[in-house]
Amino acid sequence: MKSSGGFVYFLEVSNTNTADAYFQMFDAETSDVTVGTTTPSLSIHVPAGDGTLRGSMDMLLPGGIIFNTAITYSCTTTVTGSGDPSTGLVVNAVVG
Repeated sequence: MKSSGGFVYFLEVSNTNTADAYFQMFDAETSDVTVGTTTPSLSIHVPAGDGTLRGSMDMLLPGGIIFNTAITYSCTTTVTGSGDPSTGLVVNAVVG
């Protein structure tokens, strides 16, 4: 999401899969993250859709969440796991 430190002010994540998914965020460079092994700084539940209509998660973070090193993320099928959802999630974010 960002190769240097910064703030996350808004997140919107959509999930059309029929199973719940998780949006994991890491305060680390991409090369330092092993999904399923590296502990995420934040893991957010994204509810399932019905295969056509999306499930979604929206977060407005007025003060922002600070990431000191970089802002890296992954989308998985468990809260700290490494399995990929069947269909990729759609992520929109405002960072600074």
